[in-house]
Amino acid sequence: MSKIIPFNRRFDNTLLNPEAKWKDIEAFVDETVKYNFRNVVVPWYAIPPYVIEKVRNTDVGINVGPGGFPFGMVPTDMKMREIEYYLSLGEAITDFDIVINISAVKSKDWDYLKKEFVVLSEPVKKANRVCKFIIETCRLTEDEIVKVCELIVDVPTIDFVKTGTGFGPRATSYRDVELINSVVAGKKEIKVSGGVRTLEQVEKFMELGASVFGSSSSVAILAEYEKKHGT
Repeated sequence: MSKIIPFNRRFDNTLLNPEAKWKDIEAFVDETVKYNFRNVVVPWYAIPPYVIEKVRNTDVGINVGPGGFPFGMVPTDMKMREIEYYLSLGEAITDFDIVINISAVKSKDWDYLKKEFVVLSEPVKKANRVCKFIIETCRLTEDEIVKVCELIVDVPTIDFVKTGTGFGPRATSYRDVELINSVVAGKKEIKVSGGVRTLEQVEKFMELGASVFGSSSSVAILAEYEKKHGT
């Protein structure tokens, strides 16, 4: 019997607007703790020690985006250094959302990608953290989405395929998630991020196989859900 996940625990509450001020970050972290969302995602420089202290003794984790976010084009060794740094901050850092090298996808350098998937995910899982790879569907063809997902399915130390960074040329589409799920269903989980703003979207994405969402509209979506279900 599958575990029932409270609706609020499906959200990695996200504030990555580069123009966000410190007061915005403070308010956002407080909001995330108040609603007990799954994770908080804010500009990385705020994590040590501020966010770590704010989430202490709560159920809220901290989500980081190592690896040249949002394009993933830095060398694998540099991505690894970022991962090692965030691991060094302690168990408050629960989730690692790593951007794939989009240029390598466009170059059809599948060996490079497969090696990077293995090398970067192994230390994350060894430390018992959650490993997601952001494939940035909005920049890929349908064939590329399928191929990348096929590579990810073969790597046991990856937990999630994540659709996007939120910095791409378009929002995540239902078709994107259909394609991902056609490959990873029952093998990997799916996180949808990039343009998730309404309850209607979330419910449709869940029907298509998604389980976790990254959104800057988490509070509004939760309010919609509670109004609809009378909770």
